[in-house]
Amino acid sequence: MTIRASTTRRLLSVQLMLIVLLFSLPSASLVAQSFGERRVHVGLKLFRTLVAADTESGEKLDAEGRLPVYLVYVDNGRDAREYARELAADMGKVRGAEVRIAVMPLAKLLTGAEIRPAAMFITQPLDERELARLVGYAIRQRAILFSPFEGDVEKGVLGGISVEATIRPLINMNTLRASRLAIKRFYLRVAKRYGDGDD
Repeated sequence: MTIRASTTRRLLSVQLMLIVLLFSLPSASLVAQSFGERRVHVGLKLFRTLVAADTESGEKLDAEGRLPVYLVYVDNGRDAREYARELAADMGKVRGAEVRIAVMPLAKLLTGAEIRPAAMFITQPLDERELARLVGYAIRQRAILFSPFEGDVEKGVLGGISVEATIRPLINMNTLRASRLAIKRFYLRVAKRYGDGDD
């Protein structure tokens, strides 16, 4: 076993432990802060593990060899920048590649011809039209799209949060198939699946 393979396996183990830890959190703990804000903080942790579970992330590096990850907002850049700092503190490398975290207005993202995201995190609730356009964009780009907000996965977003007796990742299987993303089985095994007979 090479050192790199061993390191990758250790990182995946840590990610798995994180998911298990999140599962052990009772859903009532989401009320500690405002419900939406707490969902965002938990969502950032699940987003990080989902990005690490993309087995083809090495093919999505930018010209400088970094993995481009965008936090998307419409009109609240201040919160998006705060969440970007929080994500950056926990997300150094993915599969050996440095991660480039940037805050991006939705309008600029959708019109930027040279923007090629590997993954995107929605930092504020979007209206139905905005969400539909972003979902379509993510599918065309074969990019991970994650939203911590209730109901977004059911509307086509790839990943989110299931809050029931425990907290679990939530994956839209129809979007996963349409995006042709390759997500590691360990993430799919622990996630609640929407659009796969489990919803």
